[in-house]
Amino acid sequence: MNAVTEKLVAIARKKFAADFGLDPSLFESPVWDIGRFRDRTFNRTNRNLYFTRYGTRDQLLPKDFSRTVKSWLILDRHSLRNMGARLDCIRILWEAVLARSGGDHVTFRWPDLREEDLSQAELLMRSYWAPSTTYKRMMSLLVFTRFLARRNLCRPLYYSPQSPRIEDFNRHTIAGQQARRDRLPTEAALNGLADIYRQHAVEPKDRLRAAALAILVVTGFRVGELLTLPFDCEVRETRAGQPRYGLRYYREKSRGGARLLAVRWLTPIGAELAQEAIGRIRKITHAARQRAKVLELSPHRVPIPGFHWGARMTQREVARILGCNHRSVFTIRRDKLICHRDSRGIYYRAFEVEAYLRSLRVGQLWTIDRRDGTQQKLSESLFIAFRNFFHTTRSTCPLLVEPVLLSQIADFVTCRANAKSAFERFDIREPDGAFCRMTTHQLRHWLNHIADKGGLPVELQTRWLGRENARDTEAYRHATVSERLEWVKAGMREGTLNGVKTDVYFELPLSQRDAFLEGELQAVHFTAFGICLHDFAVTPCPFHLNCVRGCPDYLRTHGNQKERQHLIQIRAATEEALAAARLQTARGASIAEPWVRHCEETLDGIAKALAVDEDEEGRGSPVAFSEGGRCRV
Repeated sequence: MNAVTEKLVAIARKKFAADFGLDPSLFESPVWDIGRFRDRTFNRTNRNLYFTRYGTRDQLLPKDFSRTVKSWLILDRHSLRNMGARLDCIRILWEAVLARSGGDHVTFRWPDLREEDLSQAELLMRSYWAPSTTYKRMMSLLVFTRFLARRNLCRPLYYSPQSPRIEDFNRHTIAGQQARRDRLPTEAALNGLADIYRQHAVEPKDRLRAAALAILVVTGFRVGELLTLPFDCEVRETRAGQPRYGLRYYREKSRGGARLLAVRWLTPIGAELAQEAIGRIRKITHAARQRAKVLELSPHRVPIPGFHWGARMTQREVARILGCNHRSVFTIRRDKLICHRDSRGIYYRAFEVEAYLRSLRVGQLWTIDRRDGTQQKLSESLFIAFRNFFHTTRSTCPLLVEPVLLSQIADFVTCRANAKSAFERFDIREPDGAFCRMTTHQLRHWLNHIADKGGLPVELQTRWLGRENARDTEAYRHATVSERLEWVKAGMREGTLNGVKTDVYFELPLSQRDAFLEGELQAVHFTAFGICLHDFAVTPCPFHLNCVRGCPDYLRTHGNQKERQHLIQIRAATEEALAAARLQTARGASIAEPWVRHCEETLDGIAKALAVDEDEEGRGSPVAFSEGGRCRV
């Protein structure tokens, strides 16, 4: 190992100890247990990181190779959540390196890394993962190579992944459109979910999960955001004389810093359902919350009510506090719970029973680490339950409280090989007779689709659903090209879209208007200035995105402030350009005359577009879908 690598590893080792509070020597371990460092406790999978060959747990990566990889994971760490995925792409890279070197791992050095290794790694990834996953992993791999190049561990590598980025299928193929629409729950599944909430969910565990899904329906939360809701999550206030209702929650994908509460404001109908569901959840979890408060007062104990720590307990008393049949106590391993016998018979010591209960406790007494030195305790969280509350065969333990897990909600509606979903249990089927199927994340897709179909601008969809990038919202927009055409046609009929074609439409006799729309509207594109109806399959754009300079295919949305803001910005820049062009013309520069004319036409078009907002006949806000100024071809 050279001096540069030694220095890198030394820095990473210190950060490893500081971030995780561990002995720096554990940095060299071939397995990292990161489960206890997660900031959310609702998911107990993927606790360990294995620095071994891909698909194995006993074939260690070379020491120099793994130490560099560990340094990258620590120094370029974004979240614990994606560390496993990032490590997997490097494990695949090592398989590619071995393939090129004929299995000789002794002679490998980072300066020998080449584009051929990245290409081979991508081929291997495609044999293991879907194209979309491969693309994401290759992006992580390229980040890793840039990390190495910046530190002079290898030369800069110039490689472009061959796996396409899977996005916006509806622009390409009919199969792609259908693939996107398959992410939406079916009408039968949605109706079945309503029936489960209203009538089928009778047992407390079913009622709790049905209420959780009802909250997902009206909020579009990610499941992790749902399961970390605080107990006092409801927010009520009055704005402009109108009452409104929302839920406080911790955004799951916020970048860095402390976990801060955000508010998801709901519609009146959504608010009514959310209030009812939250009331139901609070009632079901009341006993668990009271017990959680007791556990939090003595975090290193599991106090047994009614018994001194050294008291003698009978078999039936132990069974009662464990929540099981008294005969089941005999099945507990003797090394886990010591059984005593004297002249009076079999008995147990309370402190030994308490030690057994402590051994059963999994995880922490909190649901989320706020990253400011505090945690949201179990008693402060909405979704908690007694241990084994959702288990189908084990008895509920009334002395241990745990957070509700992601799998316990997801498995309720997702069919699995070893467990029936609620749709199977309650015989809820599709029209073709198959059992309904659904994932919890489909409800987020569905709610986003409803908002998109109702005309909520992309920027507002992004902000309302707690995303940081408007591009992420594109994966949740499931409307087909024909549906978008219908929305635009409806906007023109209602007078909420204004432009040359709208003027022509209203000048035609009523009997000819629909035929005009069918013949003229073949394509729809969305820009930062408004909506473009030009069909690029016929001719290129003659205005090159200068839509306001007299383009007959340009439509301006009445009342859309985002479009108005873009137009005002363009007007300011054009006025500066016009002043400069006029100055050049005054100095005798003949080439400036076309620019003067171009700027004047642009300003005239902007004035007409802005005047749309002054027209009192415009009604509401339609289907406005602007996206960063790019025309969607």
